[in-house]
Amino acid sequence: MKIAAIEVCELVPPAPSQTGTTARRPSWHQTFRQASPADRFDSPLHRQEPGGLVWVKAVAEDGTWGLGSTDTGQVAAILIKECLAPIVVGQEVGALALCNDRMWRGTLSFGNEGLTARAVAGVDLALWDLWGKVLDQPVYRLAGGPCRQSMEVYLTGNDVDWGLELGFGKFKLARPYGVYDGWQGIEGTTELIARTREQIGPHADLMLDCWMAYNVDYTVQMCEALRPFRMRWMEEMLMPQDWAGLRSLRQRLPWQTLATGEHWSTRWPGAQAIEERLVDLIQADLHWVGGFTEAMRLAQLADAAEIPMCLHTGANDLYGQHWTAAMPNTPLIEFIQFSPPGVPFEECHLAAGSEQGRRSCYRTPPGTPMPVAGKLGLPPGPGFGLEIPEAWLKPL
Repeated sequence: MKIAAIEVCELVPPAPSQTGTTARRPSWHQTFRQASPADRFDSPLHRQEPGGLVWVKAVAEDGTWGLGSTDTGQVAAILIKECLAPIVVGQEVGALALCNDRMWRGTLSFGNEGLTARAVAGVDLALWDLWGKVLDQPVYRLAGGPCRQSMEVYLTGNDVDWGLELGFGKFKLARPYGVYDGWQGIEGTTELIARTREQIGPHADLMLDCWMAYNVDYTVQMCEALRPFRMRWMEEMLMPQDWAGLRSLRQRLPWQTLATGEHWSTRWPGAQAIEERLVDLIQADLHWVGGFTEAMRLAQLADAAEIPMCLHTGANDLYGQHWTAAMPNTPLIEFIQFSPPGVPFEECHLAAGSEQGRRSCYRTPPGTPMPVAGKLGLPPGPGFGLEIPEAWLKPL
């Protein structure tokens, strides 16, 4: 059976039938200042993702359909309609490696990193979902079977009290300061980490997401200041492909676990970091690296070198949950807490009927299992087990 069509859609679910739980206070994501590389400018430079969430529908000859998603709106839609769909339509359902290779090689002339990789990811995820539905199997089985029956989840977010109440024991904080804050930033970050370590206790895992806001010297100074608090890892201190900087950190901080990879597209940056042993943990984003297939190829390279992976926002959607369950070198999965304290995670799926629900880049579709006491079980199927009716999908 062959792939008959690749379509691009927006998700327009019905309006919610009832109001949700009242929050105790706004989420950290609304109130907490996060340092970024843009802090070098005098005037604010707001982060801006192109477009918003779009959905890719892969349809087989018999009418069976699979669903993927990507977060670059009309930019991705144009690439998918004009470039990627003609490359995969007519290929066999389940020929995932072939379709993936065709998409990468078919986009070489204009570049297949960045926005192209995100468009490829949407199609790739839809093809995996379609194959799972045709075979009536969950995707994690098609990817080799489950490597574990439950997944350890760490919580990203600065509402640590809410995370503790929900039973989490592993926490990652966003950085309040960057290199342009100088020593005051190091002192302020140290105060935050010291306060959090006291709050969560001596045995809980604690990490810091630096989101490219440091340089090499500032990273070394920061890590030295935070050394007494036993950080499990320090994350993405430098720009995504600052290879010389990563080499310097490896030499100057031999005792510190280094993590990065969220902003790598395609497997090739990760392959270089693996070859040179520049990082201790690779944190690819399934949607930004190029999809399930590309992330799986990177995981195979990393596993051969005994380097673990942990997807960026992996627990926030079913795509990441299936991928993590199937890979051998994924000891943890990340859940980013966007919900305000007091609001159950189950109420924080894409807001039905809202503009955010159609355009948001926070990929949590309806029916996505939420972590309980810091753990997730095996995700549902067939395919990715998405609970999105076809009627909710409107062609773009």
